[in-house]
Amino acid sequence: MLAIAPSLTGGYNHPEIPASAVCRRVPGRNAKLCDRGFVKKLIALLLLATFLPAQLLAWGPKGHAIVADIAAARLTPAAKQNLQLLLGGDSLASVSSWADSVRKERDESYDWHFVDIPTDASGFSEERDCFRPQDKHKDALTDHHNCVVDRIEMFQKILGDEKASRADRLEALKWIVHFVGDLHQPLHAIDAARGGNDIKLAVFGSPKCGDYDCNLHWAWDTLLLEHTGHSEEEYVGRLNSLIEQKHLQSQSSGTPADWANESHLQARRIIETTPVAIDDAYYQANIDLVNEKLALAGLRLAAVLNGTLGKAPAAKVSSLSQPAGREH
Repeated sequence: MLAIAPSLTGGYNHPEIPASAVCRRVPGRNAKLCDRGFVKKLIALLLLATFLPAQLLAWGPKGHAIVADIAAARLTPAAKQNLQLLLGGDSLASVSSWADSVRKERDESYDWHFVDIPTDASGFSEERDCFRPQDKHKDALTDHHNCVVDRIEMFQKILGDEKASRADRLEALKWIVHFVGDLHQPLHAIDAARGGNDIKLAVFGSPKCGDYDCNLHWAWDTLLLEHTGHSEEEYVGRLNSLIEQKHLQSQSSGTPADWANESHLQARRIIETTPVAIDDAYYQANIDLVNEKLALAGLRLAAVLNGTLGKAPAAKVSSLSQPAGREH
C-alpha cells in the first residue's frame, strides 16, 4: 500500500515535498519505508497525474526534453546558430512541451498531436486519417491536415521559409520539436481504444494515477519511462550509448508518414498484447522499445532541423526584424 500525504497539490512549481510525506508500507509490518529515489519518482508521477489527463501527454515533459537534448547535440553549426537566434537564451528542451501547454487556448491543435490510423489499415492515408469532421474541436469541419503527420510537414515549411516572420518561425519550431516526439510514441499512431486511452488497467500495483484511472496510453506516455528512475541527464547519456551500440543513426532519415507507419505497426503489437496489468515483467519486456523510440525521435528531429535551419545562412535569421511575439 502507498501512504500519500494529502498535501500533494499544486502546480509544476509546487514547493519541494519532504521525503517523509510519501512512504512505502512494508508488507507484514507496521513500519513505513521511505526511499528517496522512489519518493522522487512517485511525486513526479503524482504531479503529472494531478494536472494533466493522460490524453494530453506523449512521453511527458521529461521524455520530450530527452528527445530535444538528443537532437540539439547533433545539429550542424549553421542549424545550431540559427536555432539560438530564434530561441534566444532558451534551450530546445525548454520549449519541447510548449505544444501541450497551449492545447486549451489553441483548441484547433488538439488533434495535431496524433494520427488515428485504423488498426487493420496497411498504413497512413492522409485523406482518411487527417480529416476528422466528427471531432468537436475548433476547425475540425474544415481542417484537412488535422493530424501530426501533416502538421510536422506544414511547420517544416514555415521554419525553413526565410521570408516568414521570426514569430512564425519560432512557433513552428515549438510545434515541430514536440510533434516529432509525439509521433514516436507508438500509441499516437493508432485508433484502437483512442490510442489505448480507453484500456484501463493497474500500473505498478495501482489502478489510479492521481485523480484518473491508469490506462495503457498513459503507461507508454510516461509511466514506463519514469519507472526507470533515471534523471533527464542520465537518460540522455544512456540513449547516446544506445545510438552507438545499435547504429541507430542509420535510421535517422525518412518522412513523417514513414515514422507514422513504423509507430502504427508497433502500436498494433502493443494493443494485441495488452496485459491484465502493467508490472515489472511488462516493463522489462517493453522498455527497450521505449528507449529506441526516444532515441530515434531525437535523431530524426535533428535531421528535420538540419534540413531546415541548416540551409539558411545565419544572417537570414538574424536579420528578421519582427519580434518573437508573446509566449503562449
